[in-house]
Amino acid sequence: MQLAIALFFAFIITLLFIFALRPVALAVGLVDTPGGRKKHRNPTPVIGGIAMYFGLVFGAMLYEMMPSFSVLLVGGSLLIVVGVIDDGFDLPPSVRLIAQTSAALVMVYGANLNLSNIGTPLFFDFELGAFAIPFTILVTLTVINAFNTIDGIDGLAGGVAFIALGFMAVFSVGSDKLALAMLLMSVVAGFLICNIPIYTNQPVKSFMGDAGSTFLGFAVAWLGISLSQDETVPMSAVTGLWMVALPIYDVFTSMLRRIIRRKSPFKPDRDHLHHVLIGGGLSAKMTLLIILFSGIVTAFIGLIGEIFSIPDGVMFLLWGFLGMSYFMEIAFFRGKRLINLINKVHEKQISWLT
Repeated sequence: MQLAIALFFAFIITLLFIFALRPVALAVGLVDTPGGRKKHRNPTPVIGGIAMYFGLVFGAMLYEMMPSFSVLLVGGSLLIVVGVIDDGFDLPPSVRLIAQTSAALVMVYGANLNLSNIGTPLFFDFELGAFAIPFTILVTLTVINAFNTIDGIDGLAGGVAFIALGFMAVFSVGSDKLALAMLLMSVVAGFLICNIPIYTNQPVKSFMGDAGSTFLGFAVAWLGISLSQDETVPMSAVTGLWMVALPIYDVFTSMLRRIIRRKSPFKPDRDHLHHVLIGGGLSAKMTLLIILFSGIVTAFIGLIGEIFSIPDGVMFLLWGFLGMSYFMEIAFFRGKRLINLINKVHEKQISWLT
């Protein structure tokens, strides 16, 4: 009952902060203005990250998990503050990277949380030893920037995070990580009410901004790493990769594509999966549904791997093969074959209906 109350108020507090901060954001100019790569119609408050943060704080207080939760909030606070400044003034990539690294260090040293056990991705026990801490920081930075990168259309970053957290919640049943997974799901759900592409939420429309996407990526990384290192939880580090497969594929593909083109890997462009699908003629809503469904499929593959005790090495090879296929499709073919396949399926559906 106590957890249910905490979940309810985490959801409500997130919504209340979005409503309360909306006029403030409009007054001080904390808005995302249309133009350039941004295709939305109206200036939209960038307050989702702040609202989710405070929703999580209130939910944790009600569930009386603040002592063990405080380190996560310290790292999250840093990302929220720097993210809000970035949303307003466009900070250099180096400043954002320093903030993200600092948050990862807070996690590693403040919570003593690192990837000391990564299972058998190479078909044998692989001990990182002294490299566990830098590897953990690298993984955390990757997940943070993966969610920042995929935050390109309404409902996408939040939806992908909600799916990953939902599957992690399944793995965490019976452990003390379940409360964190469900609280995160509650605040994300509260934000999505004001972000998913539906007509009725236009008066309260808000974006999560860099503050929200980096905070959310950090929280997902924190939960995934802690679950993979908990001997009572049936989720390996390799399975964790399947939970966030699409965001990781997208961030690596975008960085490698820019490097191949001799551009800065941190320079934004419009060649991400959602851009490619929309550029191929799909609507934003259809693009959202396709990517979210794909996220469910990849996470479900990870779940099946654990249920049937498929070796980590096999699952890692399959994950890597799928990632290479993603890279080839998006980076070199710009999703043309994928779009053609979707159009063929759509045409068959129409023919069946007629």
